[in-house]
Amino acid sequence: MRRDYQKKNRREQIKPLRPSQVFTPCPIELLPFKSTKNVKTTEEIISQKRAIRAIDVGLGISRPGYNIYISGYQGSGRSGVIRTLLEKFGKNLPPPSDWVYVYDFQKKDTPKAIRLIAGEGCKFEKLMSGFVEDLKRDIPAALQSEDYEKTVNAIVSQFNDLQAKKYAELEKIAKRINFQIKSTSIGIETIPLKDNRPVTEKEYSKLSAKEKERVEEKRSHLEPIVLRYARKIRSIETKMKETLHELEKNVGKKVVDAALDPLLRFYRKEQNVMAYLGQVREYLIENLADFNPQEESTNEGETPHVFPHERDPFLKYKINVFVDNQKLKNAPVVTESNPTYYNLFGKVERTVEHGMYVTDFTKIKAGSLHKANGGFLLLDINDVLKTPYVWDALKRVLRNRAAFIEELDEHLALIPASALRPEPLPLDLKVVLIGSEEFYHLLLTMDDDFAKIFKIKADFDYTMERNKENIKAYSAFIATRCHKEGLQHFDRSGVAAVVEYGSRLAEDQNKLSAGFTDIKNLVIEADFISREQGHRAINRSHVEKALEQQFFRVNLFERHLMDLIRTRDLMISIDGRRIGQVNGLTVYDMGDYSFGRICRITCTTSISDNGIFNIDRASKLSGKIHDKGMFILTGYISALLARHESLGVSASLCFEQSYDMIDGDSASASELTAIISALAKIPVRQNVAITGSLNQLGDIQPVGGINEKIEGFYKTCKLLGKGRSYHVIIPFQNRENLMLHKEARQAISQGFLKVYLVHHFWEVFDIATGIPLGAKTVHEYKFPAGSALDIISKKLEKLHKKKDDSRSKKNKGDLGPQVEEAAMASENYAKPKKHRSSSTRVKISHS
Repeated sequence: MRRDYQKKNRREQIKPLRPSQVFTPCPIELLPFKSTKNVKTTEEIISQKRAIRAIDVGLGISRPGYNIYISGYQGSGRSGVIRTLLEKFGKNLPPPSDWVYVYDFQKKDTPKAIRLIAGEGCKFEKLMSGFVEDLKRDIPAALQSEDYEKTVNAIVSQFNDLQAKKYAELEKIAKRINFQIKSTSIGIETIPLKDNRPVTEKEYSKLSAKEKERVEEKRSHLEPIVLRYARKIRSIETKMKETLHELEKNVGKKVVDAALDPLLRFYRKEQNVMAYLGQVREYLIENLADFNPQEESTNEGETPHVFPHERDPFLKYKINVFVDNQKLKNAPVVTESNPTYYNLFGKVERTVEHGMYVTDFTKIKAGSLHKANGGFLLLDINDVLKTPYVWDALKRVLRNRAAFIEELDEHLALIPASALRPEPLPLDLKVVLIGSEEFYHLLLTMDDDFAKIFKIKADFDYTMERNKENIKAYSAFIATRCHKEGLQHFDRSGVAAVVEYGSRLAEDQNKLSAGFTDIKNLVIEADFISREQGHRAINRSHVEKALEQQFFRVNLFERHLMDLIRTRDLMISIDGRRIGQVNGLTVYDMGDYSFGRICRITCTTSISDNGIFNIDRASKLSGKIHDKGMFILTGYISALLARHESLGVSASLCFEQSYDMIDGDSASASELTAIISALAKIPVRQNVAITGSLNQLGDIQPVGGINEKIEGFYKTCKLLGKGRSYHVIIPFQNRENLMLHKEARQAISQGFLKVYLVHHFWEVFDIATGIPLGAKTVHEYKFPAGSALDIISKKLEKLHKKKDDSRSKKNKGDLGPQVEEAAMASENYAKPKKHRSSSTRVKISHS
């Protein structure tokens, strides 16, 4: 039976892969050009139809909440692609309006925002500046003119005559009762007369009491009359001032209207501007003194404190051009690479004067949000979430569709200081967030507002089909980079090498990588190699040399590991046979570089009911996926060997000389091989390396990093190997993932390296040991003689039989005296006391 099984197994022997199966070259016939100089450049997005369609939908819907989240592979050139799309879409949109902030004469703490046609903001500022300069010249000239002064003098003279007349009348009334009227700075005094001359204080003191009484009686009658005339005189003075002010207003009104008329006619269709100019006119007419210079006296060495509007009386007439779009021809596309709170939402600048913060409406500065208004704003979600207060503020702005300008002090300070509150601008823009898939799902789950604000997701794929169309697109991309970067052009072999590298990055013979950042870097570095070697065009050798240099720059850690393997500090066996020892394959991912290496997996067995004991798990050096793989492996062994009773043996499994965290289940097949080898005492070929995940039915599942694993094994075999050939066992599903480097392919051509594809674990064990496993499914109950499972099952039978014999022997030895006593009790049934005693002992003994 064993001979028949081995004969059948030989007929099903697996053949190693041919060199053509581990690498798919790019056919030269698919490149119908001699040089990329003859290839038409393009700015089109390559093979991202799903993402482009999503972006088109997001841009086409002008409803609230239809902002866009861009997710996908980071090196796929998403930022450049989305910016190109936005600029292309924005060409069909008009440039957005200018925005200016002006002084609000009614609400001084709330500067008013005015929308203007693009390019009109600066023009309005110049017109207003010219208007104020005209008033600075014309108002003083009008108020200091000869005609104006004559009119003022005439009015003053007229009212002075009226005052003199009233004063004369009062003097006559006073004189009749022997009093004199004297005007002083504090009012009108009444002085008694004697012999037609004023009585002095000395003379008044010498008067008798009766004379004083008569004088005061006359004074009491005179004072009401004096007060009445004083009111009349003040009334005349007030009327004079009113007349002079009215004259000044009339003159000023003519000057202001003359200067303002061109502005009113120019902005007659702009209601907000007309309303503002109306406020300016009213304020100017009431405050012409601002334009009439007056001398101000201050004490020497004394610096008076003044507020901004007092320091510069013309400040309130200035225009703050907040957003200037005069240079734009279409909708803006703004990328904010440093989205701090103030960079994004604007701020009100302040200066310190005399120990106080001073500001005004001209210090209101725009943020990226305001500059992108009417267009598109690109943000990286990682930067946004790292910056305090930005995410919440961004959500609030997008929900309300209004751009508030607020100081963080108002939210953070214990006692917020009073500040300007500029009128918020209405927002009409698309915000495009660029981030990872993880951030998208995190925000979708944790933030209720996210789905309402970012309703469109555009997912960029990291691979594309390797077909004629996309190879042509790769060629156009290379030609475009050569043209834009001023690089040497590629011949067909150079382009083919880049296409092959694209398949290597995609880890698929039938796909290409969409990571155009990596492709661009390779093109630039290949140009450097070509120029360094004095060539005028870039060919395959330059591309391969550039890749070699890329790896050389970053593979220092790998070189150190290889040195440790060479000096046997890392103990690796690649020749001979060992029981319970298997060469697994792992991948080290360094971020910018990944490589594979052999990892020794060992297993020892003992008689115990502990099952499979994973040392790495017990040491907390294994991840969840690796632990899951161990549980699956345990289930597979139990299904084969422990259907009716427990296995009865313990297997201790370990990744030797591994002191870092281990994760992933790609070593499941290697671990199972080590366990079966240790249980059956069958040696494993050390010139074989195994990688592959396992399910509970024994099927081999695909793994990642297959190229790095094979090449890492090859490098170790090249360094230490003394044999003629070395073998790698991989899952059959990884066949299309093979894009091995040139040196590894040459080793396969020479027969030094052999790669086997397997579907099931029995194939793995057969190649690794040369001994059949004995079962192709978990449902087989009988194992062929001489197979590994047959050897193990027989050992387990002997072990279980030994345990049963030992258990029965022990039980028999313990129950012997009680059985004899029970027999005696049955013979002497008539003796109840003895029977009860035996029965009790038996019962007690039994229990």
